[in-house]
Amino acid sequence: MSAEQPSLTRRHFLEQSSAAALGAAWVAHTAQAPGASAEMRYRRFGKTELKVSEIGLGCATGLKSRMLGPEGFNRYREELPAILHKLLDLGGNFVATGRGYHDTEEILGNAMKGRRQDVIIFTAPDPPRDDVPTIIQCCEESLGHFHTDCIDCYFSHGRWSEAFYEAALQLRQQGKIRFIGLSSHVPAEHRACVEAGKLDFVFQPYNYMALAKWTEKFDRNDVEGLFAYCKQQDVGVISMKPMTGHFVPNWAKDRSNPLVAKLLAQLQQFGAEHLYQALLMWVLKNPNVCCAAVGMSTVAEAVEDCAAVGRRLAQRHEELLELYAEAATGDYCRMCETCIPSCPAGIRIPDVMRYRMYYKNYGHCDDARELYAAVPAERRVTACTECGACQQACPNGLAIIDKLREAHRLLA
Repeated sequence: MSAEQPSLTRRHFLEQSSAAALGAAWVAHTAQAPGASAEMRYRRFGKTELKVSEIGLGCATGLKSRMLGPEGFNRYREELPAILHKLLDLGGNFVATGRGYHDTEEILGNAMKGRRQDVIIFTAPDPPRDDVPTIIQCCEESLGHFHTDCIDCYFSHGRWSEAFYEAALQLRQQGKIRFIGLSSHVPAEHRACVEAGKLDFVFQPYNYMALAKWTEKFDRNDVEGLFAYCKQQDVGVISMKPMTGHFVPNWAKDRSNPLVAKLLAQLQQFGAEHLYQALLMWVLKNPNVCCAAVGMSTVAEAVEDCAAVGRRLAQRHEELLELYAEAATGDYCRMCETCIPSCPAGIRIPDVMRYRMYYKNYGHCDDARELYAAVPAERRVTACTECGACQQACPNGLAIIDKLREAHRLLA
């Protein structure tokens, strides 16, 4: 896919997949219509004693930048305040962002003027730097962006940093933050920090595609075990990537694939919004998950996502999830890092795969290229010897070598 052909937005995917109206039989089969408002539900956020809404606003969509062009990017930025206000009106009460997501802190901070008491703020210095004064300065700037004297939940983004922890302890003592967390793709990294008593909350990728049935060696990661341990230690759990990071799939254009064709036929008949809501319902049925941070590009998406609250997965939802996973599993990297120790060249394979996803599935082409360009040359795909050890280690049997080649072609 070229930069001139960005990926489908969720709205376009919905429109193309839902050409047929939702049938009366399906409406009768579900608890409520897909766009109907639902009463928001709240869960205790571990020892913080915060009550978080089951769904809140995640701002990874803020990665969209030059690829969209000034007009498209500014349209998202202009709509973000309305998205926030709609979410708050529907009972949502938290936002999760970071300084690395362009100017989303400033946009949200301005939007929540007069409603600060209604919003729990999660943000990060992003990326965590190994310098305490710099991290403290980042927090001071975030306080200014949000027009507040205290950030509710401050977290180390992407990996743990002892410098971040030292800075966070100082900031908490000064009353500038309340709670400390970590966002990571690796459950073992979260667990080590929880065991050390350093965390009040974790951000962990968790979605239907991470279900054990879709991978042969899932026990190594043990996300469910992490969540159970967090519950035991009274640490709050936020699901990130609840819609897998693949919810705007470019592979969905490949109707020559019978699995894709079957999925799209079902979505056309019953409404693609049911798939997105099913992904959220699946996450929220886990009692050890406190909430899901969901990317929302439009006000309509905020309404659709909140409509998943309080609903139960029906058989049709389960069928849609199964079809989706069958179609996506051959392309979906779970970023579990199982492959990393096997690579003699030390390539950060999950990072490259994530940048590939940003490019192909999110349409964040320039951002993906910038991230890849920041990878040291000796750790890029050009260092790959194509020994195949990564493919042997991959729990899901992905054709990693082919995907790395494609990533380099797109990103270099």
